[in-house]
This record gives sequence, C-alpha cells and structure tokens, in this order.
Amino acid sequence: MLVEQASNIGCKNKLLFYKMDFSFIFIGSTHGFIEDFIKQKQIINLLNPEFVLCETLENLSLDTKEKFEEILKNKTISNMTSFDEIKKLIEFCYDKNLKLIGIDLENFGFDNTLQEKIKRQEKLSKKEENKIKEILKLRDKIHLEKILEYKNKTNCPLVIIIGSWHLRENSFLRNSLNNYKIFFPCDKKGNLLTEPQKDKKINYCEIIKNDKKIKT
Repeated sequence: MLVEQASNIGCKNKLLFYKMDFSFIFIGSTHGFIEDFIKQKQIINLLNPEFVLCETLENLSLDTKEKFEEILKNKTISNMTSFDEIKKLIEFCYDKNLKLIGIDLENFGFDNTLQEKIKRQEKLSKKEENKIKEILKLRDKIHLEKILEYKNKTNCPLVIIIGSWHLRENSFLRNSLNNYKIFFPCDKKGNLLTEPQKDKKINYCEIIKNDKKIKT
C-alpha cells in the first residue's frame, strides 16, 4: 500500500511523496457530533508530524512521556472539556511519541458563570453575548500565536486540530495564514459543518491556500 511504502521516510519527503507540501494541515473538528478521531488518526498517520496542535487540549502541553502518563492517570482536562472527548487522540499521540500541544485558554476563557450557562445551553444576556465575542477574538489571536510559535520549532508540517467554526470562510485564521490545507467535515453540497445534521452521512472536503490562490 502507498501508506506503507512511505512510512519510513522523513516528514518533508513524505509530504512531497503525497504532493502535500504545506506548512499547516488543519483538521476541522465537530467537538463530538461525529467521530472526529477517525480523520485525525488517518492524517496524522499519513504525515507523521513532530507536533500536533489541538484546541480541545486548551492550555495543556503534552510534550514529555511523564506529562502524557500523568493525564492518562488523572483523566482530567478542565471544566469545559471532558477527558473522554480527547482520550483517543491523547492515547494515539502517546503511542506514536508525538508532542500534543494545546493552543487555547483554560476553559476556553469562560468564567464560572459562562461555563455553567454554556454547558446547560441557557439563554445568555446581551452583555454575556458581547463578552463571549470578545473572548472569541482573544482565542483567535492565541490560536495564531501558538501556531506560529510551533511552526518555528519544526521543519515538519504542523497538524492543527481545531473547531470547524474557526475554519469558516474569511475566518481570522484563514485570513492570517498561507500555504495550508484544510480537511473539514461537510455536507453533500460541500458546506462546512459546525453543528449536527439530519443526514448522518458526513464527508470531508478540502481547501488549499497557497501563494494567495484558494482551491476548493
């Protein structure tokens, strides 16, 4: 198989082998309304990066064996993220000796009141809605800062797992970066999915941005 033939070559050569010489490989996440890990595992296996960046890991960094073993033992991420949501990815990166890096704020920057309202899906006040908008802007900036920080630490592509909402057209990340490929869950018309659909069949679409040209 093609994957087996490329499994022992370096990350840059492997990218050229698959004609995927991109600096940033984004994988859109639904945060659980489909089995996100299947696509994550497929792409990570294909590229064998040094770092996997992950929004859901929040502000945690699993860059040593000891840190992986501690979180696998404690089974705790935060108030806003359950261990089960990211368990498979953590175990997979641990087994493959990959560094798994969080690129967000603890509890995504939400205070206790917002955490409870969001988890219970309660109606927010106008003031709370505006506060969330400001938090989202801050998170966007932190995502970008972390991505650029870790790109300077490796010659391999960065695999970045992030909520599909952050990868929508004209999003902060898409406008701020170049030379990337995005894999995102989509419906049969190719529309990016950010919420559950009646149609249970989910496909993945791709977007490429390179030298200011965008292909879909």
